[in-house]
Amino acid sequence: MNRYLLFLAVVVVGCLGFFGLQGRVSKDTPVQVFDDMDLQARYRPQGENRFFADGRDARPPVAGTVARGDDLAPEKVFSADYRRAESLNPSFVTGKDAKGAHLAAFPSKSLEVLPGGALAPFKVDAALLETGRQKYGVYCAVCHGAAGDGNGIMKARSAVEGDVAIATIANLHTPLFRGYPHGQIYDVITNGKNTMQGYGDKLSPAERWAVVAYLRALQLSQACPPGAAPASVKSQTK
Repeated sequence: MNRYLLFLAVVVVGCLGFFGLQGRVSKDTPVQVFDDMDLQARYRPQGENRFFADGRDARPPVAGTVARGDDLAPEKVFSADYRRAESLNPSFVTGKDAKGAHLAAFPSKSLEVLPGGALAPFKVDAALLETGRQKYGVYCAVCHGAAGDGNGIMKARSAVEGDVAIATIANLHTPLFRGYPHGQIYDVITNGKNTMQGYGDKLSPAERWAVVAYLRALQLSQACPPGAAPASVKSQTK
């Protein structure tokens, strides 16, 4: 009995000590049972280190390594005449014109800077459509389906799990989305809409426009105006 009471007293005191002091402000150094790597021995940015001959913590990259990121070489970026292509053609990145309206058509210029400093034309060709097909298959088809009709594998999953949010996946062939200007589709791909997440961090601006082009091709394939069909196709349907 005495052991039981002693054990109970220890538990009560421990609970009071742990929960009763929560939220109080103190200037004392906190006791860390688990430091969660807060006190790890690490090098600091721009720090000094006597171990290396140049006295720096930060080490230069190993010769032959492949850089990750947007390939902004310091010598190029900090030159007096350097201009980022995004600043030369902001509508290509935002999908909007100077007044903030969504672009009705594809941008006329790309982000590729030619030797003379001008921007290369943006071409909607077979290569762009193939890029769009690949990226659509990776990021879009799982929800919107291979045909863009909203019957992707996630909708089948929602029927099993009862996820209402997944059940709201859009059919991109409805008049609403057909009526979207190109820039608005680009904006949705970039920033997301409703329950759809944005893919601006996963797709480059050129890849997003490629997905827009491929989606337009999907929409055209499901509802092609009679006047837009080639003569060879028209003759086969008669």
